[in-house]
Amino acid sequence: MQTEAQKILIIGATSAIAQEVARIYARRQSRLCLVARNQTKLRIVADDLRARGAQAVDVLARELARPDTHADIIEHALAFLQDIDVVLIAYGSLPDQAACEADAEQSMNELQVNFLSVAALLTRLANTLEQRGHGTLAVISSVAGDRGRQSNYVYGAAKGGLSIFLQG
Repeated sequence: MQTEAQKILIIGATSAIAQEVARIYARRQSRLCLVARNQTKLRIVADDLRARGAQAVDVLARELARPDTHADIIEHALAFLQDIDVVLIAYGSLPDQAACEADAEQSMNELQVNFLSVAALLTRLANTLEQRGHGTLAVISSVAGDRGRQSNYVYGAAKGGLSIFLQG
């Protein structure tokens, strides 16, 4: 009995963890839509996944911290995949804490990348999956959000906010 290939959207697909997850799905002959900032890295990851058995792989380079790109990401994924079974969000950045302390704008940028943009994207994706009646939404956060540390409190605050948001 032939089962239909799973349709997987991975956002932040060039991260090491996301690549390992994608390889698992590739071995299962899934269809994958990969999104990240760097087109060149995305193509390298896509070629690797095709070689590992992915049924089909598409890539989309977008600046993920900008919520005005999120609708396009979802539309692109749906056009390629026709449906979405699983979404993995795996993007973020580990900022220079000293730079964040010296510049409020830098702190705000890191909060945007690591929390606010992810929350905005999650809201859109959750609504999309709910309208479609199925789908799994998975997000990689960080233990840095479990408790504050002076050495990385901007990152920890962002990941803590994300972890609380995910409980909603």
